[in-house]
Amino acid sequence: MAGGIEGVEVLITAGPTFEFIDDVRYIGNPSTGRMGLELAEAARNKGAIVTLVMGPTQLMPPPGIHWVPVVSAQEMLQAVKERFTESRVFIASAAVSDYRPAKRIKGKEKKGPKTKTLELVKNPDILKSVSKGRSSDQVIVGFSLESTNLLKNGRKKMTAKRCDLMVVNSPGHFGEAREHVWILNKHGVVKEMPPAGKKQVAAQIIELVDASLRREILPVAQRFEDIKP
Repeated sequence: MAGGIEGVEVLITAGPTFEFIDDVRYIGNPSTGRMGLELAEAARNKGAIVTLVMGPTQLMPPPGIHWVPVVSAQEMLQAVKERFTESRVFIASAAVSDYRPAKRIKGKEKKGPKTKTLELVKNPDILKSVSKGRSSDQVIVGFSLESTNLLKNGRKKMTAKRCDLMVVNSPGHFGEAREHVWILNKHGVVKEMPPAGKKQVAAQIIELVDASLRREILPVAQRFEDIKP
């Protein structure tokens, strides 16, 4: 049987990204990065060698974890690209901004008219970008924040981004200490966790990653064909 997560290189993204409009204003979100930190700690506790690529946050990573601080989505993508191929596990838990200002203004822009149009350009999809070059022995975990059709949309993202597992949650717990999540694989829901602490959720995700590395068949609680549209 294949080995588990002990001694394995694990790469995790966490936190928000900030996309600056000028030197003092930015587009961001209220992600704290706590889920990524809990994932990093859970993986470290099982003997993994963890690297955490972290967006802006007031939280500090636990001891024994290599920390790479970044600010923008483009910086996060570059940091991930530099480390992806050498990692057996990649967990994309960061809340990456979908768009960034087309142009960053130097200094602080002065107050102007009552209304103003801001031109935005799409940020790279970090998970989709790197998963194209994944190897067969890597395990990739994505996160999908959905407000409607959670399982259907999560399944679509899992397939499009070539993930082994997809953690689906809703905006209702965004930025909070607790999460209600569904963990999917290609067959269906392998785990549903009603609102629980992020430490508990992270531990369950890492257990499933460990089992996936061992090539264990994960029991499916609810198959996709049994899920109502």
